[in-house]
Amino acid sequence: MGVEVSLKYGDEWVKAIIPEAWSLTEVKPNQLPEVADLEQEVINCIRSPRGCSPLKLMVEGMEQIAIVISDHTRPLPSGTLLPILCNELEQAGIKRDKITVVIGGGNHRPATESEKKHLMGPLYGKLQCFHSAETGYRVLGVTTRGTPVEVSVPVAAADMVISLGNIELHQLAGYSGGVKSIAIGTASKRAIEHNHRLTCLQENAVGVLDGNLVREDMEEFARCTKLRFIINVVLNEGKEVTAVVAGDPVAAHRAGCSFAKRMYTAEVDYPAEIVIVSPGGSPRDNAVYQAQKAVGNALKVAANGGIIIVTARCPEGFGDPVFEQWLKEAAGLAELEERTHKEFVLGGHKAAFIIKAVKQCRVFWVSEMQAADVARLFFTPFNSLQAAVDAAATEVGAQARAIIMPWGGLTFPFC
Repeated sequence: MGVEVSLKYGDEWVKAIIPEAWSLTEVKPNQLPEVADLEQEVINCIRSPRGCSPLKLMVEGMEQIAIVISDHTRPLPSGTLLPILCNELEQAGIKRDKITVVIGGGNHRPATESEKKHLMGPLYGKLQCFHSAETGYRVLGVTTRGTPVEVSVPVAAADMVISLGNIELHQLAGYSGGVKSIAIGTASKRAIEHNHRLTCLQENAVGVLDGNLVREDMEEFARCTKLRFIINVVLNEGKEVTAVVAGDPVAAHRAGCSFAKRMYTAEVDYPAEIVIVSPGGSPRDNAVYQAQKAVGNALKVAANGGIIIVTARCPEGFGDPVFEQWLKEAAGLAELEERTHKEFVLGGHKAAFIIKAVKQCRVFWVSEMQAADVARLFFTPFNSLQAAVDAAATEVGAQARAIIMPWGGLTFPFC
């Protein structure tokens, strides 16, 4: 006999029976109520924004509006939010042929046509839409820390930029959302790399905004652009909206972060020998590049020398060519670690998170990836969650302390 656990895996669920004698704790986001009437809540926030005038007054006399949305790697319900925003803009006198949507993909691959259709919702084919890298970039200045303010041409050319985003805890920027959609989503690779290189001067700051060099640089970057208004949401594990904020890119974002902190942080009594974690399914486990964030969260409550079992389908494999190249070129962990200390290259920087994980714990990786590719991550490959649990049970015995994190991409636990 044992206890059955279920974890998201892509768009499906996988199950396993864990030993009954294990002391099991489930850690997941706190439950906040879903917004009852999302459309009305968004309208209310647009008309009574935080830190700035109502949007109707701000767009008066504008000729060209750029709206930035997240790409396929984020669960933002842009297909729902865009029509509400565009209706408000129309009421303010902005015709739809004056609106350009920019998919803020940053360094990610462009969205497929199917993904673009999902992101645009009912406005697919009715608004001009570009991927951020599709139109080239224009330089608008440079931040005091040397990051070139180099953004997608439609963003640079707009009279005003509005961004849509969702707020979660983030490994580098403290929280996602806010100005990140511009400073990373619509920025050139050169700009993103320079911004992220600031982590070499400072420890990663999950959940920290004040004094965070990466976040401060992003906000300065955004001030050089015409970003003047954001609409950000906080989502629960079911991708339902629990909070909406709108207005000034910094003031509204800070308010949203307080909601996100309440939802996503969770205190745990003790570290565990076994942590079983899922990023939360698609899109968070589409590739290692995104799924590794759940490993970083699991590390917070994993005992040194423990085992982290991850269910991450990863149909797109590593998820970034530079990240993959670094892992395949490394003769061993020591060589990879030395490279991360000597050079900072966008994509390759993710290797540092892998190194941190495997130096603290063994990682059992349940995915669709080839075993040889998993081994390049210095993880142990498994074809099923049950096989990984059984292997862990053999090693730690029947009396282990275990934590399960079914929504590990969203949950930031601490002891």
